Amino acid sequence: MSNYTPGAFIHDEIASQGQTWATLIPLVTKRADAIRELFGGIDEAIFTGCGSGLNISLCGASILQIQTGISARAVPAADNYLFPRSTLVSGRKTLAVLASRSGKTTEIVQALDYLCSRGIRTIGITCTEDSPLATRSDLALVLTPATEQAVATTRSLTSMMLTTQLLAGIVSGDEAYLKELSRLPGYCQLQMKNYHDLGKLIGQRTDLTKYAFVGNGPFFGLAHEGQLKVKETVLLPVDAYPVLDFRHGPQSNVDAQMLIVVFISDSAYKEEVQFLRDMKALGGVTWALCDQTDGELRAGPARSLRGPRAIREAWPHRVRVHLCRPRRVTSPARTRGHASRQFRSLRAQGAYPRPVDPGHHGDRSVVPRRRHAFRPPAP
Repeated sequence: MSNYTPGAFIHDEIASQGQTWATLIPLVTKRADAIRELFGGIDEAIFTGCGSGLNISLCGASILQIQTGISARAVPAADNYLFPRSTLVSGRKTLAVLASRSGKTTEIVQALDYLCSRGIRTIGITCTEDSPLATRSDLALVLTPATEQAVATTRSLTSMMLTTQLLAGIVSGDEAYLKELSRLPGYCQLQMKNYHDLGKLIGQRTDLTKYAFVGNGPFFGLAHEGQLKVKETVLLPVDAYPVLDFRHGPQSNVDAQMLIVVFISDSAYKEEVQFLRDMKALGGVTWALCDQTDGELRAGPARSLRGPRAIREAWPHRVRVHLCRPRRVTSPARTRGHASRQFRSLRAQGAYPRPVDPGHHGDRSVVPRRRHAFRPPAP
């Protein structure tokens, strides 16, 4: 029998993010000349990854384009070799940035090999020194201090996210932005207890049974990461959308059992605050992540948590850790394989009734669904 204790690693790995960032920032900035050389003269940058790596890419591409003006976009790793004409444009000088904690994810390795075969230069961001991504990329940014024992990514994810921000700051030459990033380790360590307490407050609310993370621009990837973590570790309903898109259908699920987490931006502040009001009017529980509050937010459309914009990616991890602890089906250090077994066991005990499938033999009151054969239109 395994000696694994739920949460044995993940709390320490989350709590150590500040120290980890402080160690890795010099590891990245000392490669500044090599980074500038690779970005020199390119027409576009492609950020690519799988799972959390793709969410990092969504954020990184947006941040790079905002900071530098270089055309940048995020694509799923497999699309690079399965749908190359949708991701690569002939005649354009492209640089690819690949993100993977292990550096050996199947899709990442195949994408790396394909991009190299096309003569595209690559930057690999990984936490594993001897991985294919670390050894085959033109420039490898190996974040060894962010290595984790838990299955779910936490400090490795925020460390790789921070690395994309450092890339953007180095390429743009924005010293003020780099200075702000350098302050994050100290700020994170100073505020971690507050993040822990608020995460515990929200995560232990047994009345919250479904969740939504919404954000625009560089925060869209963070919304998807919040969704991924709740989905893979808690097995509860969770959405991720751009803020205003949530109004087009998904808001029909909003009620007193839903927590809506909004990443507040500067450019869409007015619309996002109004969105919070609308969701609260529908009965939802709202939470705003922002770098500063004013009278509108303090007036009560949402519970807010403040901090530098660059640190917000760390917060959803603290909340979802506490979602998992006292009342959920699994722990945050176990992903689908472990969680599914526990989920099936609890379902067998009647804790999670199986949805009724129309036509299922166990429900004779439901008319079976008819199977319609395809018939081509008459000539």
